[in-house]
Amino acid sequence: MRPFKWNKGNGVFLPEVDAEHREIFRLAAELQHAVSSGADKSGVLAAMESLAGVIEEHFTHEERLMRAASCPSYEWHRKQHSTARKQMRRSRAGFIAGDTAAPGDFLEFLSRWLKDHLGLTDRMMSAQVRNHARVRAAVS
Repeated sequence: MRPFKWNKGNGVFLPEVDAEHREIFRLAAELQHAVSSGADKSGVLAAMESLAGVIEEHFTHEERLMRAASCPSYEWHRKQHSTARKQMRRSRAGFIAGDTAAPGDFLEFLSRWLKDHLGLTDRMMSAQVRNHARVRAAVS
């Protein structure tokens, strides 16, 4: 599994959103460390829950931004968030039920998902939100 490390190539050019993405990468790296170092179940679960909470807040924020900017890609974007939300819930439930591979499996999923989502979906959203702000500023 490749390490979760933020770099400028992950940026979507909305400072608040980029800060949230950096926090997701940081917490994913913490979970990755907990898993790879053999942390106890409560430590891994705490890391999973911290990451899930930040991801949920982030998705809610992005969805609010997209609705406010009337983004035409809102439903498509929201469905991608829904996929990640379901995977997070499934992984958490699996881990609680005794599947010790669930956190690592989730990190594998998240690594691929973030690469695709940040590289296309979030960049499209960011452009739409920035353009909406420019139009509003020009009309004012």
